[in-house]
Amino acid sequence: KNIIDLDLFIGINGCSLKLQENLDVVDTIPLDKLMIETDAPYCGIRPTHASFSHVKTKWQEKDKKKYVDNLMVKGRNEPCCIIQVLEVICGRRNIDLHEAAEQIYKNTKEVFFPEE
Repeated sequence: KNIIDLDLFIGINGCSLKLQENLDVVDTIPLDKLMIETDAPYCGIRPTHASFSHVKTKWQEKDKKKYVDNLMVKGRNEPCCIIQVLEVICGRRNIDLHEAAEQIYKNTKEVFFPEE
């Protein structure tokens, strides 16, 4: 709440969605102050995370020793996994994925490209 009162943006990644307590805090962040990221190649959402039940998008994976083009490397978080962070936020709040993505895109532009 103190950060929100300072009119700052808050960034969330997969590690931010690990514990139920984390999810409860993320639920309180206003959508117009929310940023999302992957922190790839780390901080992916794992099956053991409290948020995993909200993840809809999954990819086929292969062990890095058996690398195959166009497949994810098992255990590696990639930039495309940002959709999973968004799915968790939307699933928790019961809000439309596209509307949330549009607002978060606006937030990103406001932070990084304020003159546009």
